[in-house]
Amino acid sequence: MKKNLRGKIREFVQSEEGKVGIKSPLTLGVATGSVLLAQMVVGTPQTVAFKECLGHGDCMFPERCHNANPDLGIKGTCHE
Repeated sequence: MKKNLRGKIREFVQSEEGKVGIKSPLTLGVATGSVLLAQMVVGTPQTVAFKECLGHGDCMFPERCHNANPDLGIKGTCHE
């Protein structure tokens, strides 16, 4: 039974229908891999997250606290 099944599979793969059937998934796999590789090489832009602050002491040098009003409890953001 195994030999018969293997023979049928081998015969199908070597036939014209088998060659076409194998090329489609292989082409799709290569295309998908290429897109993923390009995405990895190019990368994605990083978003900038600003730290919230109430005064310059909350920020790391050389950043300063902007648009904060500690008297009203309004937080600003740390940036240069």
